Amino acid sequence: MLYSEIKERESRFITALKIAFPFLLLIGIFFHSFKIFPHTSINFILLILLIPIYVYYTVYLIYHGFQTSLIDPITKTFTRAEIIRKIKKIKDRENTTIILLHLNNLSDINERYGITNGDLILFQFIQKLEFFLREHHFKKVVIGRYSGDSFLFYIKHSNKELRHLISIFTKSVQNVGISNIEIKVDFSLLSAAYDSDTKNLIERLLMLIEEQKKSENMMPNIKLNQFQMIIDEAIKHHQLFFKYQPSLALKSDHITMLEILTRMESQTYGSLSKQQIQRIVNHTGHEKAFDEKVFELLVEEILPLIEKEVLFSIEVSPVTLRNLSFKHYLVTLFEQKKIAPSRFILEFTEKRSYENMHRFREIIESYQEAGFKIALGNFGGNNCGFEYLKHLPIDLIKFDIEFTKKIDDPKYQQFLLHYVELIKTLHIQSMVKFVDKEAHFQKMKEIKPDYIQGFCISKPKSIEHIIGDIL
Repeated sequence: MLYSEIKERESRFITALKIAFPFLLLIGIFFHSFKIFPHTSINFILLILLIPIYVYYTVYLIYHGFQTSLIDPITKTFTRAEIIRKIKKIKDRENTTIILLHLNNLSDINERYGITNGDLILFQFIQKLEFFLREHHFKKVVIGRYSGDSFLFYIKHSNKELRHLISIFTKSVQNVGISNIEIKVDFSLLSAAYDSDTKNLIERLLMLIEEQKKSENMMPNIKLNQFQMIIDEAIKHHQLFFKYQPSLALKSDHITMLEILTRMESQTYGSLSKQQIQRIVNHTGHEKAFDEKVFELLVEEILPLIEKEVLFSIEVSPVTLRNLSFKHYLVTLFEQKKIAPSRFILEFTEKRSYENMHRFREIIESYQEAGFKIALGNFGGNNCGFEYLKHLPIDLIKFDIEFTKKIDDPKYQQFLLHYVELIKTLHIQSMVKFVDKEAHFQKMKEIKPDYIQGFCISKPKSIEHIIGDIL
């Protein structure tokens, strides 16, 4: 039995005592009342009134008990509210480590095997975790379900040893699976002394898991409220800067596209890429404000290049893209600056496909009707690129970096070759990125994408160097 189940049973037992004790007291009052009080009708009525009062009291306790359950009905772990409350009450924070476990493929399990089996997997996963902790002499561990696929628990033990133990557990679960179903698990851990604000502490744990998935874009150790302050200052004080990376059009053998790389300056943390802060921008709801500020500053900076025949490609949050007021903002801004929308390619990437695909298609088409081109980034990577290619009217495909990294592998060469040929039959252009070796450049030329980008073509440049090169 989990520690959370034991505590829930104790809570139910206390509720039962609260119901039983007044009942015994009520019987005692009735038994001795006629000896203590005079036999009057008023006293009799008062005694009778105790019965509905006790009934109401009992019903209230039962109702309140059901409404204030401490445990999650599926996993039998503590609820989110209860685990957060317990984390807040940790006394020895210096010696306590908080761990976040995340099941990466729960949505896939639910879709493939059904929600009932998904719930069973969650229950068995927690049973395995609890058994593993007991085997290593950690008893009465407080485990709570933070979200559908995430669990929080804390242990009074050193961070280093716990990291090793939890790593053993996650690898054993991934190697064996549960009920012949593959399980993918990530974890992060942090000292409870990291921050007295539990919200910041949990947010950092979530960010650490994201860092593991994107180790090449290491996230600085910044707390949630600090991120928010940096973003607010950047938007308010125009602390956004741009680099421009040229892309070679193979057909014309000329630079015809500039990819815009957005950076943010912080006095404390220096220069931050948009990828480093994109997740926290999304979390704080700054997507639209951030992207609007980017375009506001960008169109002023590129005015000297407007007369030149060059396209501008820039990444936009899919959340922003689906906000119709953003499209109105862009169209109005471009009209004011007398810039043709056809000069801009709006690139987006999304992990999971948007559920209302028909509506998303209408939104994409409305941008294209206004003149904008739409690009799908990181195609062929771990995202919903293929799903979007099937349903959305895309103008340009930008392949995932993996195809460039593994271009010496004959299998990847064939993949890329046939993808490029397929995309051409759909009248969609293609681009390969991060090509930094001459040998890779020659192989890419044989595959014949429409655009090639990378250090072998040019490194990202400032607006001054771009103007000098193009003008």
